[in-house]
Amino acid sequence: MTRNKGILKLTAIAIVGLLLMYSLQSSWHERWSKFLDQDNVADKMKAPSSVSLSRVPIKSDSYIVPNIVHFVRFGQPDLSFVDMLCIKAALVNIKPARLYIHCDIPPRGMWWEKLANSTVVEVVHREKPTSIFGKAIHVVQHASDVARLQILMQYGGIYLDNDVYAIKSFDEFRNYTFTVGWPSPEESIGNQILIGTHDAPFLLKYYETYHAFDDRQWYYNAGVLPTNSILRKHTHIAHTVPDSVFGVSVGLIYQIFLKTVDWHKWHALHLLYHHRSYLTKDDPIKEHDAENIKNLQSSFGQMARLIYYGTEDIIRNSST
Repeated sequence: MTRNKGILKLTAIAIVGLLLMYSLQSSWHERWSKFLDQDNVADKMKAPSSVSLSRVPIKSDSYIVPNIVHFVRFGQPDLSFVDMLCIKAALVNIKPARLYIHCDIPPRGMWWEKLANSTVVEVVHREKPTSIFGKAIHVVQHASDVARLQILMQYGGIYLDNDVYAIKSFDEFRNYTFTVGWPSPEESIGNQILIGTHDAPFLLKYYETYHAFDDRQWYYNAGVLPTNSILRKHTHIAHTVPDSVFGVSVGLIYQIFLKTVDWHKWHALHLLYHHRSYLTKDDPIKEHDAENIKNLQSSFGQMARLIYYGTEDIIRNSST
């Protein structure tokens, strides 16, 4: 009798133990499943805390990088003729699902009106960053450097400087987690054209280098530091392309604006338009417009006419 009572007691303890274990396991599994089911859990685990985690993913094809083009404008509401040309070139040659203009002041002016009716172009209000990892940003170009990384971490896609003229489709780069121009191993990367997924390892590491942000040094954080601290140590973390693909070298600008070269071979060209005052000092045209490009005999004349008039050929004004 005593022996049977002992067996019953042990059996009862075992059953209680199994029930308790099942209860704890079910509770843990429920909490873990709930966590895994949260929206953007990958973002919550990877994205820096200073970056907005709200994203509107656009999946229009089979590539890993969404076909979204981003331009950033801080304190520049008035579009120039060349600004408009570069946006139209992106629309014509990249053919994005969306083209976002991130700005703190809405675009305006006669050249903006040429774009305003596009169903692909969308204006996104974005305040200029004033600090990064607790360090103040005073130089507007540095604020743009930070914003473009934050935007790519939010959306993914293709970032272009306002004076980058797209020539070919970028689809071949959209199967890499990140693509960046690296003119040569001796130089720094160019951040004028950036293509990547929102969680690309290089992009996240690039952003983290801004813990060492120095507002006094031009292009240190945008190019020098990520090249030295990331790419030269981990060459396969990003797909890099030379100057023959993304033309960003200063030396190209004289050829583009004052000579005629085969510009079709590049995927894109950085026009360095706001630096022409010293890069192309002998250019008689200080600001290009719809009239003075008509008979402009240079590579840029061909490029501008193709986008604006639909032909590379010289346009003769009809005599009256």
